[in-house]
Amino acid sequence: MLQFLKSTKFKIFLIVICTVMAGSVIAVATVNSSSPVTNAIGIVFRPLQKLSGFVSEKLSWLDASFESAGTYKEEIERLNYKIAEYENKIATYDELEHKVETYEAMLGVKELNPDFVLESCNVIGADSMDLFSSIIIDKGSDSGIAFNDPVISGNYVVGIVKKVHPTFSVVETLLNPDTKISSLESKSREIAYVTTTVDFSLKGNCILSGLSRSSSITPGGIIVTSGVGATYPKGLIIGTVSEVNESPYDLSSYAVIDPGVDISQLEDVFVITEFAGQGVTG
Repeated sequence: MLQFLKSTKFKIFLIVICTVMAGSVIAVATVNSSSPVTNAIGIVFRPLQKLSGFVSEKLSWLDASFESAGTYKEEIERLNYKIAEYENKIATYDELEHKVETYEAMLGVKELNPDFVLESCNVIGADSMDLFSSIIIDKGSDSGIAFNDPVISGNYVVGIVKKVHPTFSVVETLLNPDTKISSLESKSREIAYVTTTVDFSLKGNCILSGLSRSSSITPGGIIVTSGVGATYPKGLIIGTVSEVNESPYDLSSYAVIDPGVDISQLEDVFVITEFAGQGVTG
């Protein structure tokens, strides 16, 4: 900056400005004079006077522009604050709406199954040690959750609690090949058991195994828990039959099942900590 002030260009600029200002003064002072000399001076400096007025006008506009830019910046900041405030309100509303839906689902399950004692839990992650969609929930033994408690979403089977800690638990979902749930088809009442294999699990499917070749189960059939074994209460929905195939290994058939819930999309579940007949195998 100091180097520019000392430069020749700056000095010329000052001379021009001074000349413009002097010419403007002279032009104004001589505007009512009629002598040839004053007229000549007026003619020479009048363009400079116009230039001076033009520069003054532009400088005034520039100053106003800077002022307007500051005002716009303040307005933009105010609007951004308002947008953030409204977004926060929308997020809060969405969260409350989701909680209401969760409690409505819980109420619906309780109306159908008054003997159930339910604990609402949030899904907080997946078990990195399990390749078959085990999930982690945010409650454990401190909330009354125990090993082998069934886990549901609405009236649909999610899986069963397999690891319990004071403040969280690990749920083995029905996509785990170790799963074995005594089940029946709601229309035909045929009893079999739901399990899966690695290949079917990776596709997001279970299978209803042990069917006879003459089974009347067809695509569209609803598979529910039978209650046998006292691990799951009777009547929970596991999923829907998508196809029925003959086993390549024996004379049985099996049905491919689309689970009633998408395990990967679960945000909250219910753990059934108590139900009529729980643990009674005899």
